[in-house]
Amino acid sequence: MPGVDTAFGADRARSFGGGKPWLLIEQGPSTVYAGDRVLPKQPGEMLRHSLGHIARGSEGTLFFQWRQSRAGAELWHSAVVPHAGPASRIFREAVGVGEAVAGLGEVAGAVVRAEAAVLHDSDAWWALDCQGLPSPGNDYHRALSRAHRAFWDAGLTCDFAHPEADLSRYRLVVAPALYLLSAAGSESLRHYVDGGGTLLVQHFSGAVDEHHRAHLGGYPAGPLREALGIRVEEYRPLAADEPITLSDGSTGGDWSESLSVEGAETMASYTHGMLAGRPALTRHRFGTGQGWYLSTCLDDPHYAALVAALAEQAGVRPELPGLPAGVEAVRRHAADGRSWLFLMNHGDCAWTAEVPGHELLTDRPVPPEGVGLAPGAVAVVRQPR
Repeated sequence: MPGVDTAFGADRARSFGGGKPWLLIEQGPSTVYAGDRVLPKQPGEMLRHSLGHIARGSEGTLFFQWRQSRAGAELWHSAVVPHAGPASRIFREAVGVGEAVAGLGEVAGAVVRAEAAVLHDSDAWWALDCQGLPSPGNDYHRALSRAHRAFWDAGLTCDFAHPEADLSRYRLVVAPALYLLSAAGSESLRHYVDGGGTLLVQHFSGAVDEHHRAHLGGYPAGPLREALGIRVEEYRPLAADEPITLSDGSTGGDWSESLSVEGAETMASYTHGMLAGRPALTRHRFGTGQGWYLSTCLDDPHYAALVAALAEQAGVRPELPGLPAGVEAVRRHAADGRSWLFLMNHGDCAWTAEVPGHELLTDRPVPPEGVGLAPGAVAVVRQPR
């Protein structure tokens, strides 16, 4: 879904800058790249994509390019002024985006406050691109996007953070593909859990150090193992078509591990094969926090349910509870206590947000019945201190 893809890119851009406001300097006015296809944006998508970036910290939205080339390598690159000229839907929508953004000047400088984070480490990304790994199924970008999507589906905004960063401001941290982990990163995660955080570490994590050398004596090594209370003895990738079922009814595939608990409690176990009865999902109460370990790859619905359940336990709350599928709600905060709630309906059904405030795109107070969002509609509501 383009909405969650926009959120993924915007959250990463904000996180790379330490949470400070940033600027989207290039987006295609009328196309979306989808694998080997260049798909047209539907009516209204240009505005939703633009506000999706601004909602997540951008101070504006710029396009590339201005006029579509008549010849050359970028003959078919999208542009604000297409080959059809200004008498076109694309140009009219671009004008509408400009008018909408012009009314959002008061949002400048406001920040996004996330209570959850997905760990992102370029060194781990590089390491998972190496040849000779046990399975080709451990795609770094896919793992990150699945974790982010689980938060998005739950109506939660998350940051991306480095394992060695100060994670204390987050109630929940998810490590979806931490194959490579430095000694400093391992100690940082131990400190996070000990200090009260909830950490979910997923399979094939902490296997090698920052020099891409395997840990001996079981995985992961050092402080992270202490925080998780488990020891992985053997990685057991699964055949491409081999399903797996856990004792709690969740299903998955691709990967399994032979592990033992060293203080952790088993929350779900494997149900067949040589691992039958062995731990698959564990929880370790360590210090004042919890270290969870998931040793397999759950399918998307069960994985999303696990992340949502951990978020609820950790006290991470959505901006608006009970959002229907496809409706996005993100808030930016000003230092003076004001905030702006961005609402975007990417779904096919109308929905009403019962929130007080002043809607900026129409420059009108929100009526008593709330903000009505037709399919594809957007709203930006300033709320009081």
